[in-house]
Amino acid sequence: MKRRILFHLLFWLLFWFIYAYTYSRYDGNFGKYAFTEGLQMPARILATYLSFWFFERFSGFGGQKTWWAFGGAAASNILGGILNRVLKMIYLVPVWFPNSTFSFWGHMLAYDVFDCVLASCTALSARLYFRQQLLHKREAQLQSEKLNAELQALKGQIHPHFLFNTINNIYALARRKSDKTAPVALKLASLLRYVLYESAKPSVRIEQEVQNLNDYVELEKLRFDEDRLSVEMATELDDPGTRITPLLLLPLVENAFKHGASEKRSDAWVSINIALKNNMLHCKIENSKEPGQSGNAQGIGLRNVRRQLELLYPDRHSLQVLDSGDTFVADLNIEL
Repeated sequence: MKRRILFHLLFWLLFWFIYAYTYSRYDGNFGKYAFTEGLQMPARILATYLSFWFFERFSGFGGQKTWWAFGGAAASNILGGILNRVLKMIYLVPVWFPNSTFSFWGHMLAYDVFDCVLASCTALSARLYFRQQLLHKREAQLQSEKLNAELQALKGQIHPHFLFNTINNIYALARRKSDKTAPVALKLASLLRYVLYESAKPSVRIEQEVQNLNDYVELEKLRFDEDRLSVEMATELDDPGTRITPLLLLPLVENAFKHGASEKRSDAWVSINIALKNNMLHCKIENSKEPGQSGNAQGIGLRNVRRQLELLYPDRHSLQVLDSGDTFVADLNIEL
């Protein structure tokens, strides 16, 4: 509120100074015009704020009674002009401009009305400008909050999906009383720590994301026999500290195992290649699948990734999915 009052005061002081300086150029007597124009400022201020009131009351900058708003604003400025004419007739002209001729009506009254209109229009334009800027700021803030809420919802979809798959892995191993159960539980603890804590951050180092993928891959490899599944994972990072959104790549890897290795009876394979060069990330994930089987290109995981990419890396990414015969490929490029 104090800032708003200060802004209004500065506006009128500036307006007062401009008027005084402009008229003082005729005879160089700035003090005289600063005083005479200062006496006329209340009428201009009254006309301006009455105009504001009419616009707020009858139109609200978009209401139904716009003609009342403009009519009231016009009447306010005419009133301001008349008040200044009365002031000039009674005091200003006789005292400060005794050699001047005075006429109350006609073009001289029009000049005074115009002065009020100029003040009102200038103030109204400034008011509309700052109001529009405030609306844009609020809209941007709401949009940011909406995007953040949507991102959190997308990450929330990953957590139960990821946990469901991993708990199924441990359950299958426990039923077989496999010696791999303990290592899998340890890997799960590491992954849960990453999912629960690191994923809450807006970004992580890409080396952390890659290590999380490594843990997930090792977890999946423990679930399969070596003669049934072959996994290759290659990474090349020129700057491991580059930031990336956490859990962005995990759904792509999950998709490869869920709809590739898990559904292929033998000779299944998964290939993961991640390369970062000059802030350009290239991630290519391929997996085998049964001929005629869908690679689930429209599944929740891939839809989730696409939406996150749209929100976080607009116009800086490409995700191509190829489902052909016995191979499914997800090829992702991001400019980080």
